[in-house]
Amino acid sequence: MSKSQVLSTSKEPVTLHLDLPIHPPYDVCDAYDAIPMRYLPITPGVTLGWKVSRMQFVDGLGKDVLFDCPNIVFTGGQNESNQPVSFYVVAAFYDASDRLLSCQTSEHSVHPWERFDVPGLWSRFPFSISEIARVSLRITLSSASADLLFPKPNSNVSNHANRKESKREWNRANQVVGIHGWQHWNPGSGDLLYATEPLTKQNRLRFRLERRENQGFHYLALVQSLDPIRGDRKWDNLIQYVLYDGTGRICHGGSCMGMGNHGEYLSLVPILPEILENKSLSIEYVVWEGPSGTL
Repeated sequence: MSKSQVLSTSKEPVTLHLDLPIHPPYDVCDAYDAIPMRYLPITPGVTLGWKVSRMQFVDGLGKDVLFDCPNIVFTGGQNESNQPVSFYVVAAFYDASDRLLSCQTSEHSVHPWERFDVPGLWSRFPFSISEIARVSLRITLSSASADLLFPKPNSNVSNHANRKESKREWNRANQVVGIHGWQHWNPGSGDLLYATEPLTKQNRLRFRLERRENQGFHYLALVQSLDPIRGDRKWDNLIQYVLYDGTGRICHGGSCMGMGNHGEYLSLVPILPEILENKSLSIEYVVWEGPSGTL
């Protein structure tokens, strides 16, 4: 382990920001096993990788559909201390044009002598994984033990601080329509943090972000709603979003999927409370809508 990769042993939360290129596999089957991307200087042997999981869903017509969903994985190494280590991991995938494709946030605790694996950090992406060109991550670690080597806070970072606000349609095959948007954003102090006007042509889909708290844990609720006048149940939808801090680095994100026209859906994603205290955040989102079975 080189000195440039190690800050010191520490009892305080430490955040590692990573922005890594991904070469899409020539065959999706090549990505079903973890593809290592980088060594993580948390404890000896921990490697950051990505893989694809074949996952089954039920569409708005009640039929089973299969999609290849990208995952972030930590492999190898153990928590060799006598205290649990807490992870807060945000991972977002982008295409070659630097547009958001999918994102997810996960909280996890690794107990003493457990492996450094963070389960459940997968994102729904119902298109070809050959579009994925890079991944951006925020990994925040904290522990009551001084036995662990924590990573240097500053690393490879893609800076979005000077990005221009934009919104544009993004059409695909099979009648799938999308809206991609990016803007500066101050969440404020209320419970309703963000709300959109209707975004898509087909079902006039909207979404909002709400502040939630339960038993001391903080969440960002992603709520989607459809035009109540429309009665067509043949359309599914998918929302992905990412929040960036004042320096343009990724700090939170999540997704929500809707199967058919069944009213409102809710997705609760854990969020560190200090993120919403930032008065100069930015938000990027991509919203898809298409016939049942396409999303």
